[in-house]
Amino acid sequence: MEQTTATDPRPHWYQHGWPWVLMSIPFAAVLFGIFMVVTALRYPDDVVADTYYRDGQGINQLRALDEMAHTLGLSASLISSTEDGRSQLLLSGGEEAVLQLFLYHVIDSGADRRYLFLPRTQGVYESADTTLPVLLAQQGVWYLELRGEQDNWRLRKRVETPTARLEF
Repeated sequence: MEQTTATDPRPHWYQHGWPWVLMSIPFAAVLFGIFMVVTALRYPDDVVADTYYRDGQGINQLRALDEMAHTLGLSASLISSTEDGRSQLLLSGGEEAVLQLFLYHVIDSGADRRYLFLPRTQGVYESADTTLPVLLAQQGVWYLELRGEQDNWRLRKRVETPTARLEF
C-alpha cells in the first residue's frame, strides 16, 4: 500500500474537475425531478374532463338554442349609451318580458357580467344598470350572449371593444 506524504505531487480527488462533472449530472437530475414534482402538484392538469358525455349533451342543447333563435327570426341591436347613460336593446322578431345579456370576457372570468333589460316600448328594452356603456367603451374582447326570459333561445356575438352599437 502506498503512503502519501505532504510532498506528494499528485492532487487529491476533489482537486480534479472530472469527478465534479460526473457528480453534477445526477445532482442536476434530482433537482429537475424535484422541480417537476412541485410543478405538477401546484398546477394540476384539468384539461381532461370525466364528464365528456354530459358536456357533449350540453353543447347540443346550446346549439338547439341557437337554432331556435334562427327559426324565430330573432335579431337584436344594442345601443350602449343613451342620453341618460343607460343601454337599450332593440329586439325584432319576438317579444319577451325580460331580456338577459351576458358578457363573458375572453381572459378574465371575474369580469363576466349579466344585465337585465326590461321592456320600455314595443321591441325596445332598457337596462337600469349604467356600467354596460363603461365596459363597452374600454379596450377588450368579449363574448356577448342575449337570451329570453325562458332561456329557450339565444343570440351570440364576439365583440372587440370599444364600440357603441352592436348587431346580433
